[in-house]
Parts: sequence; C-alpha cells; structure tokens
Amino acid sequence: MTATPDARGAGTPSWADLLRDGRVTLPEALASVEELTRADGRRTVAVRLAGGLAFEVLPDRGLDLGATWWGSTPVAWRSMHPVDPGPGHGWESRFLGGLLATCGPDNIGPPRGSSGQHGTHHLTPATDVHWSRRTTGDGVEVSVRGAVAHTTFDGPRVLVEREVVASTGSAAVEVRDVVRNVGDHAVGVPLLYHVNLGAPLLRPGARLEVAADDVVVRDPLPRGRDPLVTPDPARGLEPVVAEHVGVRGARATLLGDDEHPDVVVAWTGATLPRLCTWSWPARGAYVLGVEPTNAPLFGPERDLPHAGAPVLEPGETWRTGVRIAVEPHRGGAA
Repeated sequence: MTATPDARGAGTPSWADLLRDGRVTLPEALASVEELTRADGRRTVAVRLAGGLAFEVLPDRGLDLGATWWGSTPVAWRSMHPVDPGPGHGWESRFLGGLLATCGPDNIGPPRGSSGQHGTHHLTPATDVHWSRRTTGDGVEVSVRGAVAHTTFDGPRVLVEREVVASTGSAAVEVRDVVRNVGDHAVGVPLLYHVNLGAPLLRPGARLEVAADDVVVRDPLPRGRDPLVTPDPARGLEPVVAEHVGVRGARATLLGDDEHPDVVVAWTGATLPRLCTWSWPARGAYVLGVEPTNAPLFGPERDLPHAGAPVLEPGETWRTGVRIAVEPHRGGAA
C-alpha cells in the first residue's frame, strides 16, 4: 500500500506535458467523466483522474460524494445497507455511507421539530447538474456543478449552489458551497459535512490528529476508548460522538505510517468553526466520521434559538466547503 497512484516516477513529464507534446491526444484520456444510472435508479457522475482520485458524485443526494478510491485502495466507508429503503425510514436506515454526506440546512443531529435526523440535504436531488473538464498548466481539472433547493411556500428558502472540483496529479477532492437565503425571512442554517473514512486506511491504532483545546463526549466514554484513536474491531463496541473544543487550523489528519498515507480533511474555518467526530469501530461498522460544522450537535446549546445555528439573513450568502486529500505520510506518531 506504500505506492502512490501517480506511478510515473521522479523527473518524468507532468500530466499536462503528456498533452502538450502529443503523447496523449484527448484530455478525457487522463480525466474520465461518465454519467451513469445504477440498477436501483440512482444517478451517478463517476470521475477518474490520472494520478488522482476516482470518486462518485451523487446528484440524487445533493451532489454528495459516494465511493472514493486512491489508486486501488478504497478511502470512503460504506455502510452495511446494500440499498436505500426510501422515504418513511430514518437516517440510520437510509445512510449508505460514502465519502461525504451533507447534513442540514434545516437540522443536524437528532430530529428536531418537523426535521428528521441530520436534515434533508443528503436526500434532496440536485438540479441543473452539469460537469466540465478543462486543461490547466498542471493537467486536467474536472468540475461538477448543481444546485440543491430547500424551499417552502411561506417559510425558509435556502439554496445551496455546489461545485465539486478535482484534478489530475492531486489525490484530493474539494466541495465548494455557496449557501444563499433566497427567502424573505432570516433563518437559522445548521451545516455539517459528514466525512466518512473506512478501512484499510482506517485501521487499529490509527489516530486522528486535531489541534484543539479540549474534547467533550456526548455520552460517557466507554472504558479504554479514546475519541481520537480507532481500536481493534470487536463485537458490541459502542459509537463515540465527540466535539473538539477550540479547534485551530481547520484541519484534521488521519495519520498514516510506513505502510499507509495520511488522509487530511480541511474546511473553511470562518464558516465552520466547530469539529465533531463519530467513531464506531464495531465489527461490521468500523467507521470514523470527521464532521466540520457550524452548530452544536449535542448539549445544552441546542436549546438556544435555531438550536444554536448561525442565522442567514434574507439575501445573505455564505461560502463554505470541505477538502479531502490523501497525502504521503509526513512522519510522527500514527
């Protein structure tokens, strides 16, 4: 697992050079984009990038990210559910995993009022979905765009304009969101980017590195557990949900070792000042959720107006997002 997907070696031409000198004629030979319809009817935009990642963008799930591969190695966690049973079932029954599930903009955390657990974005189809591919000085960049509307007749009207961007030669994918209040009323807008990491990069003893002042757990911490360390898989292990207080640097790193790369999750700290994690290492689960957010996921702050979420005024816009990258291990404790 030590090899990287960019196997050209030091001193060899860049991906852009292969296009410039004619050894590769078409950009799509280096950056493949396919629009697919799965057997269960799900629309998928499948992106494969030379020297980069291969990943799914899911138009029927708010342009969230599905299966993701670094070379021949899976990065994203997949849940135990083979299919989504559809409306009428709760979050846990419908959660298929994937690299990113976006929570909000009506609710994050437990059900509140008329909003179900973790809100509606991840279950809302995107409109005006289109993709583009362009040659840059370094290679080929792919962009997938669309809009996700969360609207009511006489209540909140929030529009999320999303762009998913990735390039050849870079094992990273970035989600860029413009969140607009297109309604007539101020509205609390909680957002949480539910990044889901799984095996084999998530492994026994793997540590998540976070620069923070403290950690608060939602429930009493099971004996022998650390919110930042993934133990061996075992039957009956409980999930640990935590908030990391006073986060600095707007990044968290799943540390690799001599055999595994680092996985770096970075986000826009100005709009996402908080970080929660969800560690569930039970057999048959084995997942780490890294969750930048702008609102409390649990605790007394949820009793505040808008459950503690910041307010977006009519006509106001936020720019926010998250980036997930697989990088060579930089050393230090794993």
